[in-house]
Amino acid sequence: MFALQDLQARRLLSVVASGNGLIGYRFCDTLHQAYEALDQALINTMSRHISATAHSCTTLIERQALEKIGFFNKLPCIPMTASPHACSDHSEKEHEGDWILSPSTCYHTFTHLAGSTERWDLKCFTALGHCHRYEPVLEEPTRLASFTMREFVLLGQQSQVEHMCQVLFDSGVALIRRLVPSTFVKRASDVFYGESAQVTRKVQLALGVKLEAVIPWRQRQVSVGSRNLHRDLFTQAFKIGPQAPEPAMHSACVAFGMERLLLSLLAQIGDPDRLLAHLHEVLGAPPAGQQAKEFEHAALV
Repeated sequence: MFALQDLQARRLLSVVASGNGLIGYRFCDTLHQAYEALDQALINTMSRHISATAHSCTTLIERQALEKIGFFNKLPCIPMTASPHACSDHSEKEHEGDWILSPSTCYHTFTHLAGSTERWDLKCFTALGHCHRYEPVLEEPTRLASFTMREFVLLGQQSQVEHMCQVLFDSGVALIRRLVPSTFVKRASDVFYGESAQVTRKVQLALGVKLEAVIPWRQRQVSVGSRNLHRDLFTQAFKIGPQAPEPAMHSACVAFGMERLLLSLLAQIGDPDRLLAHLHEVLGAPPAGQQAKEFEHAALV
């Protein structure tokens, strides 16, 4: 079992912390190599099923982009606003032109595609985004206010989107289980919706629109990835694809919190050097039978 203090003493990790429990991590040397190896393994795994168009993200996103999906009604206390030190040019109209520290990677995909009239049966985009959420919890090393998320976003015809989303999620879970066999999947709702959105969370659980990949860690369970079915929420809000009376395209995503995933693996394996060696050993290539099974599953689309 590793200790954060030991990693800090070895200058493999440092913590960015605030007084109210908000934290983020920096990784260095062997630990950063393991972080990059994990990200590449996820990309390689998903690419066996579908070709993904890569794009970059900014740290900031326009407030208006999140207002389109009713973000602030569902998550009233979570967003963190970014404002300049000198605010003399700030608009008098409330919130006009405000920037938010981006809470999720997929919002950049949807804002990039906003207004596109092209229709796809199935298309995939991927990005590694810096995300920020106000979820202060003291003495909780996996509840991060600043973290990176590798996300795969699918758009297209509903049945194809939902099927491929499950294929990608299953493939990601299988990859993680090769490293931590005790990894399991459960139905979930978004914790960051807050206590005031109990109805939203109940609907998510009932419909099974969100699944999480969970790794046991000490006396807790850590969610390291998720599968999310958006239906036509984002394609309608951002006007992606042909509009009514034609049927709307649907979207879905598979996302992994990279810091949580790395630290959860480290909690199971121990020393960062052993973790990196184990990653290279296990992630070099999937067993032939598993790879054939994954291709067979993907071919059903």
